[in-house]
Amino acid sequence: MIIKKHKLQFFMDKHNLTKEKLAEEMCMGVSEIEKLLKGEVVGQKTASLFIDFFGANEAQFYVDWDALKLINPLSE
Repeated sequence: MIIKKHKLQFFMDKHNLTKEKLAEEMCMGVSEIEKLLKGEVVGQKTASLFIDFFGANEAQFYVDWDALKLINPLSE
């Protein structure tokens, strides 16, 4: 999974979250948050934790579907 890094940064700024605090809330390592913020590909475990944290309906707007060369399966 690749996310739109600017959207995650906006979320963090809006909620005054550090990488460390977000990692704790998402139950993942800080290194995985750093990958997300760099727009890097993350594995299934991180993707699952990300989707669990936001919920699928919200998480779909963070995923960079174009970078993945996929169509959002939740879009109408």
